[in-house]
Amino acid sequence: MAAILGDPEALAAEVAKRAHHRAVEIAEQTGRRAAAILEGARQECETIRRESEKAAEREVAALVRRNSARAELEALRHFVVLREAPIERVWQAAEEQLRGVVRQPAYRDVLKSCALAAARELGVSELEIAADPVGHELLSPEILEQWSKEAGTLFHRANEPAAAWGGLLATNGRMRFDATFPTQFELARVTLRERVFQVLSQETS
Repeated sequence: MAAILGDPEALAAEVAKRAHHRAVEIAEQTGRRAAAILEGARQECETIRRESEKAAEREVAALVRRNSARAELEALRHFVVLREAPIERVWQAAEEQLRGVVRQPAYRDVLKSCALAAARELGVSELEIAADPVGHELLSPEILEQWSKEAGTLFHRANEPAAAWGGLLATNGRMRFDATFPTQFELARVTLRERVFQVLSQETS
């Protein structure tokens, strides 16, 4: 788990897998509820049509059109709510898991993976790294020396921690590698949101 969360690409893949599994689980329930709303809307329109048969033809047609449009809009609104709410719960659960990693004993290994990834990505001889307030305290001179030897990049601890609740930020002048959890998590959300919606749409169609 620590190794996955320390790798931005593996992190996105893990969130994608969790979101996909959760989306498939809720799709059937969402489809049933959406179908029930649509069926109710159709029944309401049919009732209005039957009750309006005694009125003049023009008045009936206008009434049916107004109520049909209103019912369809309400059904669409309910469907959007049903689709969005479960997905948001998936992201909330994933964020809670990420926040919990900061308090785990293996969190230093997560930061190490982030630092080594930054060294590979930026390819420079020196990097200044800053972790969240908890992780920043773990970046002792001895630890950074070990990581530097392994990465072939000299790591320095920044004077101040990063303004994040997890992960690590590495910089060298204008070059930067943002492996903080908030940034990586938001990137995963943006990348995977449409994929998850596609799964739901397929399952509920």
